[in-house]
Amino acid sequence: MKQLSSFVFLFLISILSQAQSDRLGYPRISAGTRQFLWQMDKGKADSHGALPSYVYQLDAQNQLYVNAFIQVFPNFKEESLKSLGIKTGTVAGNIRTVRIPVGKVKEALLIPGLRAIDMDQPMAMDLDSARRRTRVDSIHKGLGLSRAYNGDSVVIGIIDAGFDYSHPAFYDTSYSNYRVKRVWEQKVAGTPPANFPYGAEYSDSASIHTKAFDITETTHGTHVGGIAGGSGYNGPTGNHNKFRGMAYKSDLVFIAMYPTPAYWLNTGMADMLDGINYTFQYGNSVGKPAVANLSWGCPLGPRDGTSLFSQACDNITGPGKIFVVSGGNNGQNKIHVKKSFTATDTLLNTFTTFSTSLNPKINQIDVWGDSGKTFQVQFTLYTTSAKIATSEWVTLDNATHSIALKGSNFDTLFVTATGTAIEFNGKPHMLLQFYSRVGDRVGITVKSTSGTVNLWQGVVVKTSGYYGNFTKYTYAWATDGDVNSTCGDLVSTKSALAVAAYNSKVSFTNILGSSLAYTGYVRGRIAAFSSIGPTADGRVKPNIAGPGMALASSVSSYAHDYMPDSADYNSVVANFVSPKNNRTYAFAMAGGTSMSAPAVSGIVAMLLQVNPQLSPASLMDLLNQTAIKDNNTGAIPAGGSNVWGGGKINAYRAIKTLLEPTGIQHIESSAQVLVFPNPGNGSMFAEYLSEGQDDVRIIISDAVGRVVANDIWTVSEGSNLRNLGMDKFENGMYYIRITGRAGTSVVKVLKN
Repeated sequence: MKQLSSFVFLFLISILSQAQSDRLGYPRISAGTRQFLWQMDKGKADSHGALPSYVYQLDAQNQLYVNAFIQVFPNFKEESLKSLGIKTGTVAGNIRTVRIPVGKVKEALLIPGLRAIDMDQPMAMDLDSARRRTRVDSIHKGLGLSRAYNGDSVVIGIIDAGFDYSHPAFYDTSYSNYRVKRVWEQKVAGTPPANFPYGAEYSDSASIHTKAFDITETTHGTHVGGIAGGSGYNGPTGNHNKFRGMAYKSDLVFIAMYPTPAYWLNTGMADMLDGINYTFQYGNSVGKPAVANLSWGCPLGPRDGTSLFSQACDNITGPGKIFVVSGGNNGQNKIHVKKSFTATDTLLNTFTTFSTSLNPKINQIDVWGDSGKTFQVQFTLYTTSAKIATSEWVTLDNATHSIALKGSNFDTLFVTATGTAIEFNGKPHMLLQFYSRVGDRVGITVKSTSGTVNLWQGVVVKTSGYYGNFTKYTYAWATDGDVNSTCGDLVSTKSALAVAAYNSKVSFTNILGSSLAYTGYVRGRIAAFSSIGPTADGRVKPNIAGPGMALASSVSSYAHDYMPDSADYNSVVANFVSPKNNRTYAFAMAGGTSMSAPAVSGIVAMLLQVNPQLSPASLMDLLNQTAIKDNNTGAIPAGGSNVWGGGKINAYRAIKTLLEPTGIQHIESSAQVLVFPNPGNGSMFAEYLSEGQDDVRIIISDAVGRVVANDIWTVSEGSNLRNLGMDKFENGMYYIRITGRAGTSVVKVLKN
């Protein structure tokens, strides 16, 4: 019997599936999956059988697999996957990550009990005063605490690429004990870890050191790992603490997922979910809480917490299992546009541009609507003064359409459009891929009579994200793009602690003795690139802001990025020749939410040291309640803001709140003040975080409002400490009012 084409096959399956999925058990097939099958059917795969917009795995037998998420019904049988050679990774409730042989995708759609299938989406990287500005330095010193905290007895998983496994930062502070406990290289052949059917695991220091590194194309993972848990060893100070990470005594797990350039074009969300799960499974095996850090993002997805990644992630996180993700670097990119339709206002007109860094000109646009609604899309080419070509309307007919429009240069704009009436999350969705060989303006029109649509754009090429903008040009009838809801799909996950970036350091002196500054960045303010919420369903994201512009951390000695002949050598701030192997290791500056996320992950590790059962929800509440709110953040609503989340993370106040749940009662809090111990039976101290030199007034009143002390305290930039002299007063309730240029803080304390 002749094999059915993908078009006919999907048409037949869609008749059964889209309206009857939940009732009869036929699968919902995502737009990405439909487009994958259409492109394969058209012979668009490369010589390896791969398409550039999807994620692959090659095993030791040269069998090529494509990554996907599946959702299953209760009657699903695991054996049905094995019969097709499909490999299962993470099992998260009714969602699984799978690797499907590229020639078996159509057969996979017929597996009994399959509820939904979604091809994996490719991912892109989100790229020494930080400890002080987050007050981690006070935690490391044990200031006012029963002990110092440093991440000991907690696991930090870094899911990334560009690891130098031998960097001194990954030893302890004496450079004798190695702290990397596991390495899983997902994209190479070898002995995989238990419960995962692919990659190579290295579980002892000898094999990790022999492997030495994953790739030489980037140093991203080494820098991120050093921020979260680097020891700082080989830094320029005698105690090695200048470039020390947050949780510098934590156990480290590295999940390396960068694709081998010869075979894999991208890494994806299924890889990420498996890395998160691997971190949690290792932590569980050694009886330790774990935090998994991901400093990557994805331009596509519904961004409302309903993607299969988000649902699966919510299923595997929980008490002692925390997922931290970078908030994204699209705060300056107009990659979003939104429209609510009515019976008399039925059209959204906008234009898309293409990244100037990509040749050829390619882009993707994701269009998501409301459940129970529908929409149509049309494409038009314009010169500055005239319309020159228009497509037919494309509907949500569960098919893929190939559109070609001839431009004024007699060349072509190609559009591939795949629309599904009901996606895996019950919403209508259209995935658009553009390849432009014209110089004309590319117009997009969305038509509906009700509901709301959100459009996002961006494309990933070899783990780097490229973005155009939505624009109206000079047309009054068109809609301009905006920077709202630019946090990615992973960020919208309900259990994910999403991290914005603020400017913690804007100048530094490099290894050559040159003083350098980041032009246009003001210390203390939100970083201009930091992505903005809300999610598509209206929730506040990001959750908290961490230092992200810029941080000094370890870099890979195997990557060329920071070598003396590289363009980034100006960012190197220290070098060290190791007596162990005579190899030169470096620290360098970098910025991005890629950096703010691991700073927060290290702080979370110290909080898990205090309470190993801290859950994602309670952690978010804790960080929101204790965050720094100052003149730069402005007033932040109780539920957080879509720029700052709860504000700037305050590690010291958070850990004090965990340790002394009945203390620290801020009645008014614009200036950044901490009073401890509270309650106390002797001396009490005030810590004040200042942006610069200031004369601060301290007024202490008793329970009836009588002033018992009134003084001026001259403070300098950073953390300032003062004994309040409470031992002179009788036991009872007091109010400490501290006022400076940053505002006023009033703290109720109990002396007993």
